Amino acid sequence: MFGLIDIIKYLTFISYIGFIIAGISGFVVVNDIFDLCKLLVSIIIVTNVPIIIYAELKSISKSDMRVIHYGRSYSQLILSLMAMGLSNIGIGFSIFGLTMFIANLLLGIFDCDDNRVDPIIVNPHNVNINNQNWFNLL
Repeated sequence: MFGLIDIIKYLTFISYIGFIIAGISGFVVVNDIFDLCKLLVSIIIVTNVPIIIYAELKSISKSDMRVIHYGRSYSQLILSLMAMGLSNIGIGFSIFGLTMFIANLLLGIFDCDDNRVDPIIVNPHNVNINNQNWFNLL
């Protein structure tokens, strides 16, 4: 029904939504007591997460899934470390994001469902291979 890749992908999207919520809570904290660092981190998170989500949804090329898993894990790590210092909500979502970082990293390392082409001899000229010399096919 659902593969492990799909489950990790959906949980990663949930963590992206959590990072947006953490960025908005960072704006609330900045509203009470002004801190330029928290303001800039909130702006970076709120502007970059929709771009990452758009790139995730528009990624049509599934030629190398390991690169996609490593990219997700990298973005999860960076966003988790940035959201950790914003507020208490940011700490919760950053711990969830670090869990998703580890899950995506391990999925990139141990992904065995990649689409590899088997070394099958392709016969483009529709020639009977049994009666021909191998060097003539080249």
